Amino acid sequence: MLKLNLASMPVVMGIALSFPLAFPMTAHATTYELPFLGNTIGTKQDLIYDGKESLAQIAHRYDLGMMEFKRANPNLKKKGYLKAGAVIHLPTEYQLPSIRQGVVVDLSQLRAFYFSKDSKTVSTYPIGIGKSGWDTPIGTTKIMSKQKDPAWHPTKHILEEAENNGHDLPKVVPAGPHNPLGAYAIHLGFSGILMHGTNAPATVGLSGSHGCMRMYAEDIKELFYNAIIGMPVHIMK
Repeated sequence: MLKLNLASMPVVMGIALSFPLAFPMTAHATTYELPFLGNTIGTKQDLIYDGKESLAQIAHRYDLGMMEFKRANPNLKKKGYLKAGAVIHLPTEYQLPSIRQGVVVDLSQLRAFYFSKDSKTVSTYPIGIGKSGWDTPIGTTKIMSKQKDPAWHPTKHILEEAENNGHDLPKVVPAGPHNPLGAYAIHLGFSGILMHGTNAPATVGLSGSHGCMRMYAEDIKELFYNAIIGMPVHIMK
């Protein structure tokens, strides 16, 4: 049973300012018409837990990152709370960034926004970002290239970190199910920084990468084919 919190949808004179063009019952970004007024898209929802899925599976199904999902549900930390019949809050209401052009990454929300070329719609995606000491860079860059089925070439510093932690990383990880870049990679103008898929979807929406932005497989595929080379990418806090 899914409940929509219609009170949270912005309305002026009885007309909703933004609404989803596609409702996310599986992990795909929802596309919204850009609002005439205000900076909010989407609407919060409540889910009655059926006891069959893990938290990571629910977050993935509704295209949410793990951190935003847990922030919306602080009671999930309580022992015995997560059982059939529990109410789970889905934070599917988002604040638009101040820039509305190309791809915009809002690190504070752990989300990326893709604004259509006609400036009429926006799609939003949860992202994983750089961990402490490997911060995702802030600033304006652009899409330099796109690569399907990329091989992963760990940098010298990543290889050294792995060795210090007792792990032996290969110098090249070929495309396939064990590749941490997933099936699609978008190369940005910042050296070594990509937007890419992942073979660990539970890390989407967390700070755990080496500066790159991890995305669910369905989301990076959609962005890969929508975004074009040369498109601006704004990364902000």
